[in-house]
Amino acid sequence: CMAGFSHAADMNKTIRFAFRSAESGFDPQLESDRYSNFILVAIFEPLLTYDYLARPVKVKPNTAVAMPEITDNCATYTFRIKPWIHFSDHPVFKGKKRELTAQDYAYSLRRFYDPEVKSANLYFLEGKIIGADEVMEAARKSGKYDYDAPVAGLETPDRYTLRIRLKKPDFNLLYILAMANSGAVAREVIEHYGVTEARSNPIGTGPYYLKEWRRSSKIVLEANPNYREVY
Repeated sequence: CMAGFSHAADMNKTIRFAFRSAESGFDPQLESDRYSNFILVAIFEPLLTYDYLARPVKVKPNTAVAMPEITDNCATYTFRIKPWIHFSDHPVFKGKKRELTAQDYAYSLRRFYDPEVKSANLYFLEGKIIGADEVMEAARKSGKYDYDAPVAGLETPDRYTLRIRLKKPDFNLLYILAMANSGAVAREVIEHYGVTEARSNPIGTGPYYLKEWRRSSKIVLEANPNYREVY
């Protein structure tokens, strides 16, 4: 049901859905269970998404302007982000509209490697992005991940361009980048809440935001008024 959003939802309409087991939380880089991911896909947006009407299955641009430029025999992927995509409103943005940028995706990908996050999804990217594992190892020794340390395989030459450079060709990267776990988070939101509380306070660019959550009991999503029209 969450695959066919075309614009901000009609607030006079409500859909109710029962989970068979409890959700864990709503941090895209951390969560790995099925029902948490049901919510993540409504709140966070990866660069790509699945074309649900295509057979055989394929991915298509989501927040990216187009499919990436792929060079170096599938070892370098260059994405260009659509401008004027905004996160849901939050006090940490100080009353301003917070635009999604390439830096948000670079930051979100780095979070997989942060030992404090303890991402169950690290295996998606471990050993793949040039320089990322070295920063992770340094964090394990120092006790703190340095998000400002350079990672050669994650470049943002301008506000809307993200270049991912891999150690060797990987034909599965596009499918990883279409998963909800690759959705963009805002660094200032994560730093405001910390890793633990960020799971309860998800702020993304997707068609919905979390209005209310009582763990294992009730989740209420409402339409994100900042959401763009998508066809």
